[in-house]
Amino acid sequence: MRAVVGAAVVIVAVGVATLVSRHSRPARVVEFVVSGSAPNGVDIRFGNDASNYRGHLPLDVTKPLEGSVLYWVMGQLRGGGRITGKVIICDPVRTGHAVGGHNTCTAQSASDPLRGWN
Repeated sequence: MRAVVGAAVVIVAVGVATLVSRHSRPARVVEFVVSGSAPNGVDIRFGNDASNYRGHLPLDVTKPLEGSVLYWVMGQLRGGGRITGKVIICDPVRTGHAVGGHNTCTAQSASDPLRGWN
């Protein structure tokens, strides 16, 4: 019985160590992703507090991370389709969706101005 409990403790400890090491890595890049289908097209914009870029479907752009600023992605359908937008910084992923018509999906990063990315 002790061997089973000891093995379980080792497995949990290894799992926690892996989780901590993965989340403790400093984020160096932000990734902007928009995927899906838009037969009539989609207007895509992305950036941070000080930038505003345009993109095309499918979008997968990586930019250097610039401290604790807000990052965002937005896609507006032109009359139909289904899209998903994501802002990815390390493991935190923020996602938005839009379906049909001229609907808009938005996603923005979570940040903590005092402590950096969470």
